Amino acid sequence: MIGRIGSRKRLAALVAVVVLCGGVACSAVGSALQRQLVAPAATTAPPAVQSAAKPAALPAPANTGPGAPAVAAAAPRIASDASTASGSSAQPADASTVADSSAQILDRMVIRTAQLSIEVQEMESALAQVRAIASRAGGFVSASDTHVETVNNQDRTVANLTLQVRSDSADSAMSDLRALGKVTAESSGSQDVTDEYVDLDSNLRNLQASESAILKLMDRATQIQDVLSLQRELTNVRGQIERIQGRKTYLERRTDMATITISLNLPSPASAQPVGGTWDPIATAARGWQASLAVLRTAADVLIVALAFSWWLIPFVGVGAYIVYQRRRAVVAVATPPPAAPVV
Repeated sequence: MIGRIGSRKRLAALVAVVVLCGGVACSAVGSALQRQLVAPAATTAPPAVQSAAKPAALPAPANTGPGAPAVAAAAPRIASDASTASGSSAQPADASTVADSSAQILDRMVIRTAQLSIEVQEMESALAQVRAIASRAGGFVSASDTHVETVNNQDRTVANLTLQVRSDSADSAMSDLRALGKVTAESSGSQDVTDEYVDLDSNLRNLQASESAILKLMDRATQIQDVLSLQRELTNVRGQIERIQGRKTYLERRTDMATITISLNLPSPASAQPVGGTWDPIATAARGWQASLAVLRTAADVLIVALAFSWWLIPFVGVGAYIVYQRRRAVVAVATPPPAAPVV
């Protein structure tokens, strides 16, 4: 009897062990089959569809504005619809776009500037040549200023011009400008704006993605407060997009064209006179006469300025002169004895 009971217990324990091992084996086989079925679908699905399958992957607005909390509150209510729409409209990334972006990053964007000061013999001819040089270099004269300066009591014409020429023709334009006359001063500089341009391009893409996400949320918004909040955020994002696009356009134009500032001067009278010439007494007397006239003109100017400035002192001077005159009359009257009485 006792042997039968012991054999039954061993048999029950053996059955329990077999059932447990079978359950573990079935669970392992099921997990392996599930991984094999899911792995091909995940590897064959496009990256855009995989990202669209996650509602939380919607791009958030780049800048937090007044309507950002409301946008965040409205997003959960519309996330499922937006994820479905993004999954259906997602397209694989274009390889040519990536290649163009890489090539654009490798190109350096440099703003070139240069300044020249040239002494020429004839002003009108030099101005015409400068305009011709700018035209040959694919540019134009963006600013021009011509005026007369007085040097050693003699007038001379000075012209300041700003040229915009193509960057690839800047060196040849500088060589042509140097040939106009004697170069008295020259300087040049450059500014690399590649990093700034790449940052602007990246920010622009992020803002455009945020704009698309907000537009999708607006199409599915059902409450007025959500629509208004999304509209405010959309206005803020579009304003940033316009500012970045304007800055990119400015940098592109500045890097395409080089700026050359040129100053044209006629020879000064002092440098035009021969050094170590013969003695000229007439010229010396003329210079002395001119100097004396200059001194007289200066003295006359000082006197005229003093008189013009002192016009308000005239009443006080008149009153003072009248008082002095009356006092002198009184003193004379006291000092003069009265006339003697006539003798009868």
